[in-house]
Amino acid sequence: MQQQADSDTNRNMIDKAPSIPTLAEIYAAAEALAPYINRTPLLQLQHSGQSSGIFLKLESLQVIGAFKARPTGNVLLTADPVALQDGVYTASSGNAGLGLAYMASELGLAATVYAPDTAPVEKLAAIRNFGTKLQTMSEAEWWQIILKSGHPDAPGLYVDAVRDPSALAGNATIGLEIIEQMPDVDTIIIPFGGGGLSCGIAAAIRALKPDTRIIVAESDAATPLTAALQAGRPVSVAVTPSFISGAGASSVLEEMWPLLSKLVDDTFVVPVADVASAVRCLFERGRLVAEGAGAIALAAALASGGNFGKTVCVVSGGNIDAEVMAAILRRQRR
Repeated sequence: MQQQADSDTNRNMIDKAPSIPTLAEIYAAAEALAPYINRTPLLQLQHSGQSSGIFLKLESLQVIGAFKARPTGNVLLTADPVALQDGVYTASSGNAGLGLAYMASELGLAATVYAPDTAPVEKLAAIRNFGTKLQTMSEAEWWQIILKSGHPDAPGLYVDAVRDPSALAGNATIGLEIIEQMPDVDTIIIPFGGGGLSCGIAAAIRALKPDTRIIVAESDAATPLTAALQAGRPVSVAVTPSFISGAGASSVLEEMWPLLSKLVDDTFVVPVADVASAVRCLFERGRLVAEGAGAIALAAALASGGNFGKTVCVVSGGNIDAEVMAAILRRQRR
């Protein structure tokens, strides 16, 4: 009976899973997004006084300081204009809301962001600066909007920056750029948040260079994908509060599991202290600013001992609170 129940659950997840974007959809997203986003650089990390086999895809230098302008932008650019007439909204703890605020401002759309009251203050201030309406709530209420893909009292189009197929195609444009910038890449390490970034990049890589290894990096503050891969299904995990925001939920979203289990080769878990060290490394070696989630991939690469070959680490964002950054540089935070 339990096996039958598990089988039914797996079928339901597959039925609800978003489609993997095609190459045609990914190239179309790249063309549509080009006027609004940066083609971010891919730079080699200088480490321990010498060149390394580690390269940095710097989405921290994206127009909003994070990759989220790509998925939110492509959702808006592919939406039916009628659906946009009453405005747009999303649920976000920071960067997705910032991406929506920026793109809505560019396109002349009214926008609302629902955020947990634990969200970083500086990210919320940046969202407000675009003229976006901001509503904060408890983390439990906010998470329900994400799970249900919408708010019953909100007008307009709900923008899902993780599960929407157009969002995945937007994220996949990062994969296109990586292959164009480094055709001989061996491994790509991607930080894990909701799975949209990982699946989007992997979709492009599987189509263009399928032998490239896709590794998802998690901190030991929360390891939902590692646990899911071990269990063969999404399971709940403990979440330990840390300076890392935007990465590490209590469980993999059920709709994303079929894609993640198909597209991702493995996970790599690093201690939170190693993530803080990676933030320092980026600043000290390259004068680059990364938020905690943005440095997880580099932390994994540094801990791997060079076993991944020519490795690209996706530095997903640089919107770190100034006080947190100062504490990390003073080695007061791990």
